[in-house]
Amino acid sequence: MSNSNERLPGLAVAALASLGAGAVHAAATGIHAEHPQLARIFVVVTVLQLGAGLWALLRPTRAAAVVVAAVNAAAVLGWLATRLVGISWIDGLETREAAQFADTVCAGLGAVAAGAALGALLVGRRETPNPVRLAVPAVLIAALAIPAMWTGGTHAHSHGGDEAAVHSHDEAGATGEAAGVATEDTAHAHDEADTTGATDTTVHAHDTELAAAGWPRAWDPAAGIDLSGVPGVTEEQQARAQQLIDDTLRELPKWSTPEAAVADGYASIGDAGTGSEHFIKQSLIQDDVMLDPTQPESLVFTVKGSTKTLAGAMFIASARPTDDPTLTSWAGPLMTWHNHGNLCWDRVNGVAQVVGLTDGSGKCARGVNTGGANPMVHVWITPHQCGPFAALEGVGAGQAAVPEDQRVDMCQEHDHGTTGAAPAAATSRPYDPTQPIDLSGFDGVTPEQQAAAENLVAVTLVRLPQWSDYRDAEAAGFHSIGDGITGHEHFINWDWINDDITLDPDHPESLVYQPQPDGSKKLVSAMYMLPDTVDLADVPNIGGALMQWHIHDNLCFTNDPEAPKVAGLVNNKGECNPPLSKFRPAPMIHVWITSHKCGPFAALEGVGAGQIQPGEERLCDHVHGSGF
Repeated sequence: MSNSNERLPGLAVAALASLGAGAVHAAATGIHAEHPQLARIFVVVTVLQLGAGLWALLRPTRAAAVVVAAVNAAAVLGWLATRLVGISWIDGLETREAAQFADTVCAGLGAVAAGAALGALLVGRRETPNPVRLAVPAVLIAALAIPAMWTGGTHAHSHGGDEAAVHSHDEAGATGEAAGVATEDTAHAHDEADTTGATDTTVHAHDTELAAAGWPRAWDPAAGIDLSGVPGVTEEQQARAQQLIDDTLRELPKWSTPEAAVADGYASIGDAGTGSEHFIKQSLIQDDVMLDPTQPESLVFTVKGSTKTLAGAMFIASARPTDDPTLTSWAGPLMTWHNHGNLCWDRVNGVAQVVGLTDGSGKCARGVNTGGANPMVHVWITPHQCGPFAALEGVGAGQAAVPEDQRVDMCQEHDHGTTGAAPAAATSRPYDPTQPIDLSGFDGVTPEQQAAAENLVAVTLVRLPQWSDYRDAEAAGFHSIGDGITGHEHFINWDWINDDITLDPDHPESLVYQPQPDGSKKLVSAMYMLPDTVDLADVPNIGGALMQWHIHDNLCFTNDPEAPKVAGLVNNKGECNPPLSKFRPAPMIHVWITSHKCGPFAALEGVGAGQIQPGEERLCDHVHGSGF
C-alpha cells in the first residue's frame, strides 16, 4: 500500500496557528521600540513562529512538529509569566500586565499551535484518504489574527515603568470601572440622562455660572467643604465626590511617608525637584479600578528641603480622552481631568522617571514620549486654595479638553494674571517690562540703590535677548541642567561662575527658559550668579531691599564634568546619595525680561526659591508647587 497520503493529523492547523501568532507578534514589535531588548525578543519570536509555521506547512515532518510545539509553548509560557508575575530580567516586563485582546489572541493561537503539533506527534502518521482541507481553519485563524494585529500595532501597552502615568488598560475597563467609593450599581449608572448635565459641553456652558457659584472653593480638610450649589452637578455626582474626599482622607495616611509607599510597591518618578514628588504603583495602573482610595495609582508628596509630606492622591484612569463621558459624568463640573502628553521618560537606576519634556516636533532629547493617554485627577488631603480636586500649576497642570480659563481644577485669579493682587511684602509688586521701570516708593531703599536696581533691569531688558535662541547659548558654552520639567529650564555656563564678571547680561552665568506647549523654549530671565566663594551674607548691596539673593544648598547633580544635571535633593543628613554630588552654593538673583507678579527680581517658588539669608522674610512667595 502506498504511504503517499500519510500525514501527521493536525500539523497543518498547528502551522497556520503558528503563522497567525507570528503575524500578531510582528505587528506589535514597533510599539515596543522604546525597550530595545524587548523589541528584539519580539523579532526573534516572530521569526521563529513564522519560520516554524512555514516549515510545518511545506514539509510536514516530525521534526517540524517538534519545533512548532517547542517554539509556541515557550511563547505561551512567556506570556503567562508577564501576566502573572512579570519577568525581572527583561527591560519593560519587570511588572505584570493585565491581559489585553491582542496578546490574548496571540497566546491563544500559540497554544493551539503547540497543542495541535503535540497531538500530531502523539498520534503519529496516519493515512488520509482525502486531501487536507485548510480553508475553514485558515479563515478562523485569520479572523482572530487580523483584528489582533490591528489593535496590537496601535494599542499603548504598559511595559515596566517608563509609561508611568500613561499606561493603557483593557478596553473593557474604559466603560465599566467601579469607583471604590461607590456601589457597583452606582458606578455603572451613567446612562445618557445622567451625563446630560456633566459633559464637557456643559462645563463650557456653565463656566460663568461656576465662577459665580464660587467653584472651585478653597479646601481645608479640618473644616470640610460644601460641594452644593455648583451648577450642572447632580445629587449623585455631589455624593460621589464627597464620598471620594472622605474616603481619601481616611485611607491615604497609611502611606504617610515615602518609606511606607516604597514598601507597598510605589516608586518615585524622580520629580522631587518640582516641589511635588509622585510615587506610582505600576500594578494599580494596569487594573480596571478607578477612583479607589484604598488603592490609589499615585501618591503625591510635597517636598520642602529634605522633608516630604503626603499631600494627596493622583487617581489615574485607563487610556481614553479627558472628556470621555465615563469621566466627566462621575463628578460633573466639580472635576476637570487632565493628562500629560509631553513628558519624556527614561530608566534611571532601573526605575522609570520623568527626564524632560518633548520639543517642538514631539521628540525627546532623552528617553521616550509615551503619549499621555491616561486621564488623571488629584484629591488633596492637605489644604489647597483651589479645592480638593485641584491640579498642580505650571507644567504640572498638564493638558485638559477645555481651555485653561474654563478648568475647574485651577484658580484663575492666581494662574492668569496679577490684576488686583496685593503684593505679599513691601518690596514686591507686579512687574511689566513693557512699562517704564519704576522701583520707587519702597521703604528703606536709598535713591542710589533704586537707581542701580532700575539700571540693572534696563540693561538686562536690552541686552539679554541676544540669548533668545537656546542654541546660541549652547554654542557659547551654556548647558541645560535638565530641570525643564519644573516649567523653567536653567542653562548654566559653568566657566563663567567663578570669573570676575558679575551682573552682566552680555556675560550671564545662567539663562532661564520657559518650555512652551509647542516644544520651543522662551527666554524669560537671567539668573546672575556670584562666585561660589561668596557667602550669602556678603552679597553686594546694590539694590538694597529691592533685591533678595538666594542660594540652592539642597540640590544634587550628576557627575558629568561638562554638563551636570539636577538629579535629586539632599537626604535628611544634608548629603547627596552616591553617585550624585552637591556643589558649593553660589549666591544668585533673577532679573526677569517678562512680566512677573512679584517684581523684576523675583525668585521662583517652591523648591526653585532656594534658601535666603537667615532672618529675612521671603518676598512674595505663594508656596505653590509646580510639579506633576
